[in-house]
Amino acid sequence: MTDVFTVGLTGSTGAGKGEVARLMANRGWQIIDADVIARQVVEVGEPTLTKLTEHFSNDILNADGSLNRRRLAAVAFASPEQTEALNAIVHPAIIEEIRQQLKQAKADGKTVAVIDAPLLFQSGLDAICDCTIGVVATPAIRQQRICERDGLTVEEAQRRMDAQPSDDFYIKHVTYVLGNFGEWGELSQSVQILCEKIEGALV
Repeated sequence: MTDVFTVGLTGSTGAGKGEVARLMANRGWQIIDADVIARQVVEVGEPTLTKLTEHFSNDILNADGSLNRRRLAAVAFASPEQTEALNAIVHPAIIEEIRQQLKQAKADGKTVAVIDAPLLFQSGLDAICDCTIGVVATPAIRQQRICERDGLTVEEAQRRMDAQPSDDFYIKHVTYVLGNFGEWGELSQSVQILCEKIEGALV
């Protein structure tokens, strides 16, 4: 597809994936944030928003025509069928935009691009990656980070964690596993070693 070596970066909420992405960005790697793209493709005027309203009705819109994410979540996650419908509408648009950004990364002379995506495997994005990295941490550490980051109670954080795959899922599916257990120096060193390994393979 492109000459840019494409890395898929994923992991459960609270594992510290964002910190890993920042370290990779500091090396000059292109970071493509799937969450940012997911918000962009449902902005007012975008075809994806029209498709969502056609399926879920205009009840998911605010008065100004923008997407009300809370209302969409309420109906889209009400059943597996509706969740599947949501993904079938949104994921292709996200993947197409990522493909465009990969082309731009090549035009900009980048050699490595990182797709930062919580749903890397669930969305099928792993299919366009040359390798994948999963960031993992213990449940206790993840829970603490989520509470501090999002202002949630322990119970709310646990529910969010329970709704996601376990670390075993990522360990089983990814090419490389990065452990992020609270020591900044250790994480930074682990990322550096892995990045050097990937860059060395490109020479």
